[in-house]
Order: sequence, then structure tokens, then C-alpha cells
Amino acid sequence: MRFARFGRKWVLFCADNGVGVVMYRPLSRKLAPDPRVRQFHAMHLKRVRLVDTYEREHPREFFARYGIQDGITPYKVARLLPVDLFVTPTFSDKLHCARARRKVQIFHGVSFKNYCIKERALRYDRLFLPGPYHWRRFIESGLVKEDDARLLLIGLPKLDRLVDGSLDRRAILEELHLDPARPTVLYAPTGDRGNSLFRQGEEILAALLQLPVNLIVKPHDHADPDERCTIDWPARLRATRKEGFAAVLHSDVVPLLYAADLLVTDASSVAFEYTLLDRPVVFIDVPEIIEGTEAPMMDLSTWGRKGGDIVREPAELEELVPRLLENPGEKSAIRRAIAADLFYEPGKATQNAVSALYRELDLEPPAA
Repeated sequence: MRFARFGRKWVLFCADNGVGVVMYRPLSRKLAPDPRVRQFHAMHLKRVRLVDTYEREHPREFFARYGIQDGITPYKVARLLPVDLFVTPTFSDKLHCARARRKVQIFHGVSFKNYCIKERALRYDRLFLPGPYHWRRFIESGLVKEDDARLLLIGLPKLDRLVDGSLDRRAILEELHLDPARPTVLYAPTGDRGNSLFRQGEEILAALLQLPVNLIVKPHDHADPDERCTIDWPARLRATRKEGFAAVLHSDVVPLLYAADLLVTDASSVAFEYTLLDRPVVFIDVPEIIEGTEAPMMDLSTWGRKGGDIVREPAELEELVPRLLENPGEKSAIRRAIAADLFYEPGKATQNAVSALYRELDLEPPAA
């Protein structure tokens, strides 16, 4: 495979799952019209369980899901390219581009599990932080000092759509064959071993399906393998036929968050993302994750699950969900405080990130 520069700057985007592409796609789209920049895209899927078709796809088919057609490059080639800029939301060693002139970490989300606060982050020249909270956490961890030039407050580009007026709730629900006049509940569990779908999924769905609401189930698309889970959840969800029910197995949760009037989750980063809409959140308790040791930087004391209500038994949902739909303002103040701390300039994160990328490329941004 031959590559010619023709005076252009080379930018490599890499992801190890569909969520990663959703994270960097707003930046790629902004750079795409610039003839001075050539983009490359590479993927290496580290684990796939629920969206099982990914592992059988050619990279071109994988990226086509996200509207990316050009610059698709095998990861074994991409990681050796002498690019000007390497941009990724993953910490994967297989996708790390050692020959990049500059390396940028944009992160894959915000969670109280804080998996991203790690020493491996220090191999990047810039850390595009989602908000003030992550700035503090990196400093408190002792990994960096307060004046470290690697730290940049950017925001989370994928979430701009939640607040910029570009989404249409009615259109989203009608595409899922759901009635926009009904209240809508989104159930979106995390992918960690011990998550609520794998441990109590049947009881949770039974409770939620009894309610007079639309129910959207969005399982995590790259959940950890779990030998204790014997249910084939993709097959189970596809086979579920009920008025007002939709299962979504793709990687982009943002339109679903926007369409939902209430979120049910467990330990997923979507709980924090949803605070930008200031709507009710219910946490299914997952002690196997909360009390486990796989997330040494887990932080339940700052914000944790304070923005929502915690239930330990799925049957509690039958009473709690209707009450919160009737009283959506409960815990509004703390949700707004969480959003302000976790997300810097929502609606402007893509603009902030693209401006920073042009600085790293030593290029003037094109005229608006």
C-alpha cells in the first residue's frame, strides 16, 4: 500500500469499538473538507459480545456504519504510519501509533469508574479532557501537575447533539416504531462483568414492560465476556415482540438519550451524559461492580450515583419509574451541578477540539 503526502498533513483516527468511532466522528467530519488534511481510519476490536456481527466484518463495512468511506487502513499498517497527528479515544497498544509526530487522547466517555485515569495516558502529548472533574482527577492521582501542558479542557464532542438542537425526538421514536405521545424509558446498562442485564435482565425487563411507557433497551455493544450469563441477549431482544418496545444494538446512544424521558442504568457513563438533559435517572444496584477491584480509581463520593435513585430489586421499578416521570424535577439541582463539573462547554466541544487539532497540525483553521 502506497501513501503520498502531496504537501498534506496526515491525521490517523483509531478505535477499538463502535463507541470509539462515535466519539471521534464529529472531529473527522469537521476536518474532512480541508484539502490540506488527509485522514486515515483504523480499527482493532478487542472484544465483541453483544454486537456480534462486528467481528466478522471487513474494516470497510465496519466504518461504513458510521458514514466513513475513505482512508480505511489495516491497523497493522496504520500504527506504523509517520502521521502528523494521531487521535484516539482508546488506550489500545495494538492501535497505538508510535511514529506519530503528535498524539491526542480524546477519551471514550465519563464514568465514576474512572478507567481512563491511568499512567498509560501519559504517552499522549495532549489529553482532551471532558470537563473540570477529569482535570482534578488527573492532578489528584499524582500522574500530572496542575500546569502540565498535556491537559486541555475541551468537552465531549459526541454530546454536542444533546444540546445544540439538531436532534428530533419525534423522528427518533417514529424510526423505532414507538409512539412519541407516550413517555419513553431507556434502559442502557454498562458492559462490565456483573452488569444488571447479565445478572437481573429478565426481572428488569419484566418490570419495565408492565408500565404504560415506550421501552428502549440499548445493551452495551462491547460488553466483557461473562461466563455466568447464559442468556443470548441479542437473540432474546430481537425476538421480543411487544407494542412500545424497541431494542437497539448499534453504538450511538446519543439519539436514544435525547428521546428518553427517563434513564435506567447501573454503572454506565450514560448516566453522567444524561445529566446534560436534566431528566430522571434510576440506577440498578450492581454490587459486583461497585465493590469490585477492577476500577481502582472508582469515585462514588464526588458524584457517583447521587444524580439518581438506586434500586436493589427490579420490582422496585414498577413504583419508582412512574413517580419520577410525574416528578421529573427531583434531584434537578444535583444533576445540573454534575453536568457543569463533568462537561466543559457542552454544545461547543467539537469546535474546541477541532481548533486544538489545527494548532497541533500547525495549520490555520479554514474560514467558517
